[in-house]
Amino acid sequence: DPSDPGELMTDEDRVVTILKTEGGRLRQTAIAERLGWSDSKTSRVLSDMVETGTVEKLRIGRENVIDLNLRDQDEE
Repeated sequence: DPSDPGELMTDEDRVVTILKTEGGRLRQTAIAERLGWSDSKTSRVLSDMVETGTVEKLRIGRENVIDLNLRDQDEE
């Protein structure tokens, strides 16, 4: 359905949207589950987002926690 704005979102936009609704921080595995992505796709997208400064990846125990870098996000 072309009228669905979700179809026009980039992978990065989808991650940012989920992080914003969850208060800016979420486990990497939870992001993969919510988006229906494989672990490898999630890791690849998040690594690109870390490089651009959109998110920070924090290693907590044996899992990654993804933190939205709010300083770089435009206010909507």
